[in-house]
Amino acid sequence: MLKPLAASLLLVSPAFGSSEDAWSDFATEVESACLAATKGSISEGSAVVDPFGSESYGLAIVSGVTPDDAAVSMICIVDKESRAVEIGGELEITVMELGLQPLTADDIEGAGLTGELFCSFEANGQPLLLAAGNVASDQAAEATIRLSNRLLSLSADGGYDAMTPGTVFTGSEVLAEVAVTSEATESGESAAYPAKLTVQPEGGDKVVADGLWRCGP
Repeated sequence: MLKPLAASLLLVSPAFGSSEDAWSDFATEVESACLAATKGSISEGSAVVDPFGSESYGLAIVSGVTPDDAAVSMICIVDKESRAVEIGGELEITVMELGLQPLTADDIEGAGLTGELFCSFEANGQPLLLAAGNVASDQAAEATIRLSNRLLSLSADGGYDAMTPGTVFTGSEVLAEVAVTSEATESGESAAYPAKLTVQPEGGDKVVADGLWRCGP
């Protein structure tokens, strides 16, 4: 049975239109609402959202881990008119979105990257890879990506100086290469360079994204 949430979880945004941007905004709204609604039941939650939902509801499946370390999923619906949110019970399945996903603020905080300066690979204004390293140091730079709804840790030799022109990050399950493709599109301490991110999971399909490589304070 679906569990209605308290009134404090209702979203009071106005009804949306039928444009592509409106659908995208509503899907983002559904994702945020469903992740918040299931946070008390599961951790490490990730949502797969139906782009349009049904006639009356936004629909999502949230997968994560219970306090007993069991992998589960929960069905979540959002009323398109009232924005009321309801969630179902825990299902002993997991549903994941394949490929690269943007890093969230919680991902970045949870990664705990250490270093004096940072580099990020951004696509469509969202970070897909974040790295940190120390200047003039042989200590490896640290990095993180979210791949198929899993947050993965990587590293690259040479510290901050070695990763600024682009480098290869390696982890236990994945390799990620940042290759700068042309001159900077802007000046300043954190100039952005057009670049290509190639991610090769162990035993999986290669993922390639075009974006910007930005390093600095």
